[in-house]
Amino acid sequence: MQSLGKYRRITVKIGSALLVDRTTGLKRDWLASLADDIAGLAQGGAE
Repeated sequence: MQSLGKYRRITVKIGSALLVDRTTGLKRDWLASLADDIAGLAQGGAE
């Protein structure tokens, strides 16, 4: 996977199929991991 750290502005598009499992509901662990990844990019100066 290519590193995103070199980019200043990053757009993330997430479809509902990635956020919700029909059986269990909201994919909280996946969403928390995504939030951690985005926070890391923001700490590196990305918007």
